[in-house]
Amino acid sequence: MSTMFRPCRSFSSFTFLFFILLSGASLIAPAFVRADASSPANGGSFRFVPRVHHLKNGLTLLTVDDPYSPTLTFQVWYRVGSRNETNGRTGISHFTEHMMFTGTKKFPHGALDRLVSEVGGQNNAFTDYDFTAYFENVAPDKIDLPVSIEADRMTHLLLKPSQVERERRIVLEERRNDYDDPTQKLVEKVYSTAFAVHPYHNPVIGWEKDIQHTTRKDILHYYKAHYMPNNATVVVVGPLDDAAVLNSVTRAFGEIPRGPLLRSRIPREPLQHHLRMTVVRKPAMLPITMMAFHAPNFKSRDAMPLLVLTQVLSGSRSALLYQDLIYRHPVAVDAEGSYDPMTHDPGLFYFYAQGLPKTTPKILRRRLDAVIRKVQRTSVDPTLLALAKKQILTQFVMNQESAFGMGMMLGMMSADRIPLSYLTDYVQRINAVTAGDLRRVARRYLVPKNETVGYLFPTGGRVPPSFSRPGRIVR
Repeated sequence: MSTMFRPCRSFSSFTFLFFILLSGASLIAPAFVRADASSPANGGSFRFVPRVHHLKNGLTLLTVDDPYSPTLTFQVWYRVGSRNETNGRTGISHFTEHMMFTGTKKFPHGALDRLVSEVGGQNNAFTDYDFTAYFENVAPDKIDLPVSIEADRMTHLLLKPSQVERERRIVLEERRNDYDDPTQKLVEKVYSTAFAVHPYHNPVIGWEKDIQHTTRKDILHYYKAHYMPNNATVVVVGPLDDAAVLNSVTRAFGEIPRGPLLRSRIPREPLQHHLRMTVVRKPAMLPITMMAFHAPNFKSRDAMPLLVLTQVLSGSRSALLYQDLIYRHPVAVDAEGSYDPMTHDPGLFYFYAQGLPKTTPKILRRRLDAVIRKVQRTSVDPTLLALAKKQILTQFVMNQESAFGMGMMLGMMSADRIPLSYLTDYVQRINAVTAGDLRRVARRYLVPKNETVGYLFPTGGRVPPSFSRPGRIVR
């Protein structure tokens, strides 16, 4: 059953820091390290060796031999997500993800989950703005099962009408459950207000009316248009023999024909020139204020300063938001923020505060504004800045501990076509961020004309706070 991920992505943005620029049939990428290597905060290097292969039909294969892992992860990443959807058919990426579990002739409905479970494995899938991914985590000697499953359902989905209607009911129930929550509703409204024309305006799960009206024909067309080897990356991480994995994947996927890739005409979000506001009034325990600002993605030189600024504002109990709103001026029970540069298109830098019962959203906003002004006018304390960098780089290494985490990193980078330089320069660029950089980006981006404010006014009831970001939905 689909659930929303929490304020930051389940794997924080700095885990997704690896993509190999593909040129030639096969190459060895620069090194990356496991967490037992020297600390990146102290200038350490990273070591693990991904190998990249291209099949003739356009499929990309990334492998990492991790002999220390007890399991192997097999993942397939498709470069299609809700940003590729059109008006009237929002949610079709997620709907299609559901249908990928409804059966082929080789693996009838229910067989896929049962077979993976019988070998002690795990399988699932998730849909996000920029991509859709499927994975199986199994014992290394069971790799033939996920290879067979993923190659088969890349092209042989049955899409029975009865199954379409069954999954429609499930997706609609997920939609209602997820967004009946008042905090979810607030986040949804902030995003739909901040983005006027770009598809990030729409929730990944889709609008209810569109889910109701999506037909089997729509799903079949979408499946055939995007599920093809030249729009996919296979990632395999764990104890493996690279040549054996290449042979296995080539045998299973190599005969699947490449298809014509659609050029999605995704509108560019125009510059925002004035403050936008939205209000939610629903039964809830606590008031919430959310403030969101348009921000660049990984392509910008401001990405790293913004990432550090997020940590300075909300990365720990020492962070500025927590110190101000919880301790010095106790008006809130929680104050956090998020910025993810690892997106295909520019996204949002946002933070929020959940107030004490008698606090109003406007009081919360005044305190949040006061923290912004402080960052814009004065230099961040050197001790706090150093702590923020250390926390980011420590997490950067820790998130590589598992084969699954490494696979997620590789897949995300491949799906969003993030260049190798983002990885190789990461530690250096984080360490190079200065207090002046934080002041500069705060003055540039955290300004009213670039801002969308969302207020949640409780109207009674006892719905507990459960702030969640929009985006990835896991099956």
